[in-house]
Amino acid sequence: MSKPNLRALLLLGLTFVAGYGLWQAYNSSEPVMSASVSSNGAYAITTQRDQKLILWDLKGHRRKIISRNANIYSAYFIKNQPIFLWQNLDNVVTAQSVTDEIHTAFELDKPTYGHLMTQDLSTYYYSDIGWSIFRRSEDGSTETIKATDGRAFLGYHKLFNLSMAESERWLVSAGSGEPKGFEPPYYRSLQEVLNQGADYQRLYSVALWDLETGQPAVKLDGNSSKTHAVISPDGQWVISADENGKSFYWSTDQPEIRHRLARYRSGIYLEDTPFEMGDPRNWDKSGLIDTPAGLNTFTIAVAFIHNSEYYLRFGNNSHFAALFKTGSPWPMKYFDLGESPRLVTYGSNYDRNTAIATSPEAGILAMGHQSTGGISVYQFDPEELTLERVWVVE
Repeated sequence: MSKPNLRALLLLGLTFVAGYGLWQAYNSSEPVMSASVSSNGAYAITTQRDQKLILWDLKGHRRKIISRNANIYSAYFIKNQPIFLWQNLDNVVTAQSVTDEIHTAFELDKPTYGHLMTQDLSTYYYSDIGWSIFRRSEDGSTETIKATDGRAFLGYHKLFNLSMAESERWLVSAGSGEPKGFEPPYYRSLQEVLNQGADYQRLYSVALWDLETGQPAVKLDGNSSKTHAVISPDGQWVISADENGKSFYWSTDQPEIRHRLARYRSGIYLEDTPFEMGDPRNWDKSGLIDTPAGLNTFTIAVAFIHNSEYYLRFGNNSHFAALFKTGSPWPMKYFDLGESPRLVTYGSNYDRNTAIATSPEAGILAMGHQSTGGISVYQFDPEELTLERVWVVE
């Protein structure tokens, strides 16, 4: 082969390699930052660290890049609708169907750090970098439900998570057990929080909000440090868990009664015993089951997986999730979610626990990965109490 032909062949090869690299960079994605699953379990929507918005067809095993200009914390499916919310980098929020129809769009004066919308698209709730809560009505007016406290997200490296019951009457919020710097007693009553004024600015811990009044109905204490909480779809239960391994549940009919969830190896701590601290008789272990190696009580997220009956508790730096039944403090099973690819549960990513999403109606779980832009999808069987990984995109 002559030298000119060899040079041409080499140049063609380099052009192909460069072109393939550009194509791969254009179509690949950085890790998932927020995710949401449609109520029927057919779709998931994710936002990636590189600001892509991706719609995943969970039945057809396809994905579609919707935008390359998305707020990384704005992926959310509206309940019982084939419509998802997202915000672009110009702060425009869009409610868009899976068939690309735009139902509504409006501009905010700031980026959202988590948002929700009612099923009729009339009322929009969102949080910001300071852990505020705002409500925007259909006419465009906005009211502050909870005031900001500076830049709480940067201080705690966690979103102020919001969870709404299907009745749209109750909202649960959770950030941290209490603000940093509080002196004992650590847990302030709701009235003490209200007395501080500034529209509940100091309401960091788990709170149940009455959306008809726009006021907190009860402050649910017990957790410490980074805390995640959800309300059951039927609005009857609130579940919380934190990075220190504390986890509780409340019935919304009796929110003054706090119930502890069992620690996986030590059981339930009994608060009113005559025994000294450190005495093993302070712990009830009667309902414990065998624990696998690699299970971690420190919790990064909780999520309902089957209606309002079953929920999952995800361990930090662990590939296991514990299955619980509402009303019971004891774990029923431990699910191995798989070690490869590594899931978002690794790395203490409390600023990414929104990359864990479920459809309780369909029994679907979708999770981002620790360092790649794909997802793992699981199907829960409520009869067999199994959780099977059905699709992996690395």
